[in-house]
Amino acid sequence: MARISFIIYFFFFCISLYANDGSFWASGNTLFPLYETSIQLKKETLNLTKKDNWMQVDIYFEFYNPGNTKELTVGFVTPPAMGDFAHEVKDHPQVRNFSVVVNADTMQYNISKTKKSGFKLADKIIGNEDFIYYFNVSFPKGITKIKHSYLYRGGEGMIAIHSFYYRLTTGTSWANKEIEDFELNIDMGEDVYFSVPYSFNKKRTEWKVIGTGHINHKKPAYAEYYKSFDSPELRMVYIRKGTLQYKTNHFKPSNDLNVTVYQPDYELNAWTKNLKENDFKDLLEYVMPWQDVDSIRAHSVNLTNRQLQLLINLPYARAGYDFKDVELKKTFSKYLWYMPDTSMQREFREYYYKREVFDILLAEEKRRKKE
Repeated sequence: MARISFIIYFFFFCISLYANDGSFWASGNTLFPLYETSIQLKKETLNLTKKDNWMQVDIYFEFYNPGNTKELTVGFVTPPAMGDFAHEVKDHPQVRNFSVVVNADTMQYNISKTKKSGFKLADKIIGNEDFIYYFNVSFPKGITKIKHSYLYRGGEGMIAIHSFYYRLTTGTSWANKEIEDFELNIDMGEDVYFSVPYSFNKKRTEWKVIGTGHINHKKPAYAEYYKSFDSPELRMVYIRKGTLQYKTNHFKPSNDLNVTVYQPDYELNAWTKNLKENDFKDLLEYVMPWQDVDSIRAHSVNLTNRQLQLLINLPYARAGYDFKDVELKKTFSKYLWYMPDTSMQREFREYYYKREVFDILLAEEKRRKKE
């Protein structure tokens, strides 16, 4: 029986492409072969569930072997953490709860630094300091079912609160050069606003919200900025409650998946439905957490009445309050995350700024009404 080397590659995503600094941990990947020419990837169901700074990955595969049984060595590679970390962090892969079940059998695996593993793999695939998980799998003739799960730590930086990269393009490396039946489900939690690729190939990806939310079908204002870094154009998604799904047949991705939750000021200033207008441009820089309370109080007196009104009502809008004021409703409707709900009460939502900032703004409004 032939013995062939395989690899699952954790293609590393550096937020330094988008920001001046950040922390880079790990990224996810689809199983793919290094030298295989006969086994086909028939089905992949990929479930991604955000858990704080980590992403839970649960994958179901069906592979088809048209010939005799093959015993394969399967590898899984993840880079070390990059950034201002202690050596004890860099000396361990940023992956948890790694598990592979082939049919009904749980695979035993080893972990080693690449330079110590004895595997001779191309420099374009991995580096000597990367970590490699490896184990043996038997592919008999017919269908082999594989369940694969793990947690990996996402990145963060000046623009992104969380950024999770997952390499899908390797799914086209099997004998059939495609994923015949593909399903992707992304669970980022409730009341979350994030970006996903506009396309995995030349045509627009038909994302679907399972639950309550919106998808922006326009290309974002910053698409050209991302193109300058050879990154796919993005689409913004708001999920109040539910998940994001993509299902297709004969999937041949040429772009990979990147899911990013942005820092509040960048999110608010960059992503609206009406990309030519932005009532909050440059306002939030004065009320963000890095500003001390005295600075915020001093600046509040310089806000126009319109600016003050918008900032005070911003938390209510984020909570989904259905404004009776026509102009307020018109303004907030420019934002993808605004989903008015008649049952929603006027309540403060600590998202774009803290409660003490809200109290400062209310005090300034009260002062002006007395004049």
